[in-house]
Amino acid sequence: MRIWLCLLVLLPLTGCMALHTSVAKGKLDVQTRMSETIYLDPVEPEFRTIFLDIRQTAAEYQLPLADDVRDMLLSRGYQLVDSPQQAQYWLQVNVRTVLKERPEVVLASGEYNMSPEQIHQLLYPGMALPEPEETVMQRRVSNVAVYADASYGTDIDGKDIAKALVVLAAWAGAEYVGNQLVQDKYYTMLTDIQLAERIAPDSIGMVQETSMHQLQQGDSGNNELLWELATDRRKYQVKVVSFANKANLSWRDAEQPLHQGLLRSLAGIF
Repeated sequence: MRIWLCLLVLLPLTGCMALHTSVAKGKLDVQTRMSETIYLDPVEPEFRTIFLDIRQTAAEYQLPLADDVRDMLLSRGYQLVDSPQQAQYWLQVNVRTVLKERPEVVLASGEYNMSPEQIHQLLYPGMALPEPEETVMQRRVSNVAVYADASYGTDIDGKDIAKALVVLAAWAGAEYVGNQLVQDKYYTMLTDIQLAERIAPDSIGMVQETSMHQLQQGDSGNNELLWELATDRRKYQVKVVSFANKANLSWRDAEQPLHQGLLRSLAGIF
């Protein structure tokens, strides 16, 4: 009888994970982070000309980013030109990929390969890095006091154990079904941005641009390419990480808010 009472007490406590997710993640949370801040030199209104190169290599992302960026720049007094040489600014944007993963997972793997400290600084600026989970668990374990009362009997027979296993199996099945019905979904969108601005005509020197690339040759070798160029433009490269989170989130519901967040980040540069 006592084992049944214990199971009845534990069942409501352990079977509410799906309900907790649906309540805690019921509202859409969309955030956008830019890796660096870009400061452009102010110019006279007649020099506010810009050349656009907008690309979308993410198959999932289908919204008209180029049209919306053009409208945003025109509303801010910029002139769009087709000649890169005549433009004061170049704005090159590529929405590279969309992944069904948490941003921490995306930034820690692949070409980003960021450390936990770098990821935390990008996603949560100004907040202290949380303690490792192992340290928190050790602190909790050290504060636990175990009390056992030996006055109660332990007359549990095979039938009680079989019934307990049936109840646990039913609970595990219900928990699995609940977790499948209510899932904590993330969409992370990665965008690369390159911005170039022409230096003042009366500048003493040119901008020295150096670039180095390594080309893989088969499985055992590579070629290194290095070149230098004197140019009249300064270039900046930043990355934008946008992510959306909600219970049972679909890409249809996440795409437009992520699009608007990216537009606000681009507008903040100008």
